[in-house]
Amino acid sequence: MPFFNPADSIGFHCSLTFKAFRQALEKRLQGTGISPVHVLALAHLMALGPLSQNELGDKLFITAASTARLVDRMERDGWVERQPDPRDRRINRLIITEKAHSMWAEISFYARDVLEQASRGIKSTEIAQAIGVLTRVRHNLENSGS
Repeated sequence: MPFFNPADSIGFHCSLTFKAFRQALEKRLQGTGISPVHVLALAHLMALGPLSQNELGDKLFITAASTARLVDRMERDGWVERQPDPRDRRINRLIITEKAHSMWAEISFYARDVLEQASRGIKSTEIAQAIGVLTRVRHNLENSGS
């Protein structure tokens, strides 16, 4: 069986790229009081709509205890509200508040700056193609039978 080389893996490169994005964003957010994990949580809620606490934790790859602390802080700071799921009252959905929408405008400034830096010298068609490929990879992995 051939040796697995991580340098040939799209997953390995996604991991390295994500880390570089997170570090660049963290650098730009210094002094704002906004942490990268808050940005990621809000990004998921903005893009995917209301999520349960468990779903958010799964998306962020953090433990249930860490997710609970994150959501408690975000609720305390007025960024999210917990609302009962209309189909299952045992589950609360995290809803973004107006304050979070306003904060997203500031976060967007920093995020666009990072994206600009990341995409220097890369054509918009190449970015669109990369997004398409990564979407298909994610779809393949999420919908595999094993």
